[in-house]
This record gives sequence, structure tokens and C-alpha cells, in this order.
Amino acid sequence: MLILLGYVIVLFSVFGGFVLSGGFLGPLFQPMELLMIGGAGVGAFVAANNGKTLKATFKIFPKLKRTKKYKKELFMELLTLLYKLLAKVRREGILGIERDIDNPQE
Repeated sequence: MLILLGYVIVLFSVFGGFVLSGGFLGPLFQPMELLMIGGAGVGAFVAANNGKTLKATFKIFPKLKRTKKYKKELFMELLTLLYKLLAKVRREGILGIERDIDNPQE
């Protein structure tokens, strides 16, 4: 639900700001262009992949929004690690993290 709310806020902000700055929404919405761009993307995807890959892709597509594999704690741990590594790079330079990358257990 928050994802949907976020998209709505983004759309209202972008298009609202465009209209308030004097722009007209008519030229932005071109259904034929959306059809051409979307069709070209889908067509290129179909042309670039074999039948097995297409079948697997369309089979997994409905499951994309259902699973919550990663929890907030994992993201926080990852961001903390990234912050520590970048802070060390800032202090010691890029070679300062070479030992951490070669031996992450230390």
C-alpha cells in the first residue's frame, strides 16, 4: 500500500510541478508513443530470449510482488557495512579496504 502511495505522490509532484510552471499535460500523454515504446521493449525481450526463458519469466512474473524475502534488518546491516567501508576509504584511501576485501572474516 505504501508503494502505491509513493507512486501517487511522485506522479502528483512531477505533473503538478509541470502544470504549475506553465506546462500543458496534453503533449505529455501520447498513447501511441506508449504503445510503440512498450511494444518495442516487449518485442526486443521476446526476440532476445528463447522459449524456455520466456516461459520461466512469465511464470515467475506474478510472484514478484508477493514475496518478502529480505527483511529490514538485512538492509540496515548492509547499509551499515557500506557506510563503514566508505568511511574507511575516506580516511585511509581505496587501498585501506584491500585487507577487508581479501579477508572479510577478520
